[in-house]
Amino acid sequence: MNTQTTGPLDKADASVSRPLPPGDAPRRTLTRRLSYALVLSCVALGAAGAGCTGLFGGAGDDDSETNGGDDTGSLDSGCADNIEFFEANLWGPIMSSKCTVCHTDSGLAKGTRMVFDTSGTDEALQANFEAVRSMAALQVNGESALLLRPSGRHPDGHAGGALIPFQSDDYVVFEKFVNRVNLGVGCEEQPTACEPNMVSGRRVLRRMSRVEFDRTVADLLGLDTTGYILPTDANVEGFDNNAEALLYAGTDVQLMRDAAEDIAARVIEAPGSLVPCEVATGDDACATEFFEGFGRRAFRRPLTQDDRARYMELYRSVKADEGFAGGVQAMIAAALQSPYFLYRPEIGAVAADGTYQLLPHEIASQLSYMIWSSMPDDELLSKAESGELATPAVISAEVDRMMQDPRADAGVLRFFRTWLQLNGKPSKDMAAYPEYTEAVRQAIEKETAAFVRHLIREGSGSLSEMYTANYSYVNQELASFYGLEAPGGGADQDGMTRVDLTGSNRMGILTLGSVLSTHAHAAESSPVHRGKFVREQLLCQPLPPPPAGLDVKPPQPDPTKSTRERFAEHSNNEACGSCHSLIDGIGFGFEHFDGVGRYRDNDDGHPVDASGNIVGAPSTSGTFDGTGELAQMLAQSPDAQACFTLQWLRFGFGAMDQSELSCMAEQITGQLGPENLTVAGVIKAIAQSPRFTRRLAEVVTDPGSSEEPGGDSGSSGTDNPPLPTNADFDVEEKVDSVWDGGGCKSVTVTNLGETKAAWEVTLQVDGTPSDVWNAVAEAGNAGVKFTGVEWNAQIEKNQSASFGFCWRE
Repeated sequence: MNTQTTGPLDKADASVSRPLPPGDAPRRTLTRRLSYALVLSCVALGAAGAGCTGLFGGAGDDDSETNGGDDTGSLDSGCADNIEFFEANLWGPIMSSKCTVCHTDSGLAKGTRMVFDTSGTDEALQANFEAVRSMAALQVNGESALLLRPSGRHPDGHAGGALIPFQSDDYVVFEKFVNRVNLGVGCEEQPTACEPNMVSGRRVLRRMSRVEFDRTVADLLGLDTTGYILPTDANVEGFDNNAEALLYAGTDVQLMRDAAEDIAARVIEAPGSLVPCEVATGDDACATEFFEGFGRRAFRRPLTQDDRARYMELYRSVKADEGFAGGVQAMIAAALQSPYFLYRPEIGAVAADGTYQLLPHEIASQLSYMIWSSMPDDELLSKAESGELATPAVISAEVDRMMQDPRADAGVLRFFRTWLQLNGKPSKDMAAYPEYTEAVRQAIEKETAAFVRHLIREGSGSLSEMYTANYSYVNQELASFYGLEAPGGGADQDGMTRVDLTGSNRMGILTLGSVLSTHAHAAESSPVHRGKFVREQLLCQPLPPPPAGLDVKPPQPDPTKSTRERFAEHSNNEACGSCHSLIDGIGFGFEHFDGVGRYRDNDDGHPVDASGNIVGAPSTSGTFDGTGELAQMLAQSPDAQACFTLQWLRFGFGAMDQSELSCMAEQITGQLGPENLTVAGVIKAIAQSPRFTRRLAEVVTDPGSSEEPGGDSGSSGTDNPPLPTNADFDVEEKVDSVWDGGGCKSVTVTNLGETKAAWEVTLQVDGTPSDVWNAVAEAGNAGVKFTGVEWNAQIEKNQSASFGFCWRE
């Protein structure tokens, strides 16, 4: 969504936009003309629940004439090089990894129109292209079935739901494919998904997450803010820093205001060295000096004259009634609510090739929040201000320096906790596991932190060591809980001591107590949870949730059967077997460990069978016995290696499941090789990539304008003066689509006045806008205000501008 955020002490017109993807304006015009649905296809990838009856197959997925199906698209139309486009942009980066989970002759979608051949031959590619092209040509109520199904707008729905966010980067690629093969439109455009060193992906204004806020305030002001009630961060596949999901709305603003004012009051009570004079005798010169240092660090960039003028004006107005202390306190509270503090813009300046080079301080913030989850330190800011932070060599040196800083321990641990989905507190049945005390749980958390700290400090930091390490960290209580010998030697700062795991049946991250207890049920182990965890988080093959209304409760306890025997019924059920074979075959390999991570040879009197197998992964298949052999497989797996890199890209850029990220993951993994695939190596490769330091233009300029795309390239952080407005506009709204829980509208604004004018309309929206194109939206008490983007912000007399939006209830 494109939103505007205005801080209470920033100008009402000083807005910060969440940019649109490149080429948005003409693409929207084209799509409306072709009357295609604006949703990406890629059908359900599998189910993670306990049953799958009717998940695929039947008339619901046949797209037959009963649903208005019509093969009106010609399979002889389109561009000459469509198969090359398909291979480079759809099959390679998207469909070969996501859609082949189910769309094979043995998968859940074996009865649908799209059944893929994964043999990798030229003949297979041709057959797969024909299957997808046929689905693109199929019309259902006037829209392409290739775009309709996964949006959930098909008349029969879609078992997998709306899998891809509306207007995502992957969606754009599929839409282009439909336009090319059906109408021959866009043949001149040849984007290659995995072109080396390409600038890819759109930038989204990035709000600090709760963890980032707490650590930034601690580094900026030396205060602990972990106890404050602040807005909850949305969790996207384990990650709490997804840029699209981090938005402030409603009461969130009041929560941030309350926190900022309380923090500012605490600072003034004990300012320490933050204020460069005695608070009791401070004057305007001291306030100016204070803001020069504090403002630069809070906004993580050089201050502008506008910054200085506004904040000193605030200081003086408050000082008149509340004295020097009150004025400085007001400046601190205002800065902590400013979008320049709460958000991280990555705007840059236009370069000769039409891309935008990020400014040095923007690159510095990217580095610090990826490695430390906090603000840049003075050394990094100084390098940015001097212009040194402009070459791969200097960036590489800074990564090395920052990884040696103690803040990297917590920053890298945050990545591991989000990647391994460990942020929640496991809920356990104390009747089943009375030994799982709070002290044990806390020791398990410390074990994870100590393991990661050793990995990046004394260890190699490599993926291989992560999976196959023969050591861990325990205290006396945790050693007893695991059944290990009492630890000897010195303890670390958390009281944890390194122990040798050789011969203990424990190895690497798979057998950390945090991983085993989190991915299990409250009173027993869970082959489904553990298999799903490996499939999605370690191999990056996402599986959708089970269909709505399906009973996903685990099998009932049965004293005559082991956990494996009870859960094996999933695979034995024909309706569920092809799905659960992707999950349970991996999860059974963990059966030597109970629901709280203790090793066992029998499961309630039944001998444990920990044999397992991996099927359906592009480069990782085969059988194994127990977590040790599984760890060895994953350590050597190209899929797991690329997935580790992809997860760091998701974390570093705050984005999910874009084909460009998958492309980057393959390139970085290949460049580094297994021996150099380390935490520091991956971070350094990401920081030196073109995507890290450059961005694409947000919009395409109006063909009649000579201005550069993307607007003002200056770095001041201020906005251009507002354009004159004209209230004499005609507004026509058209409902394009409605589905359960939301819909989309297109709007045409016509200038009925006598002169060219800027437009602004306020509309009542039946919910929350979830996507906006060709406009910027700002919610208010009277409704949602829409204003134009650069190329359509002003309308000539008797001319029109069009925009659109979707909403969710």
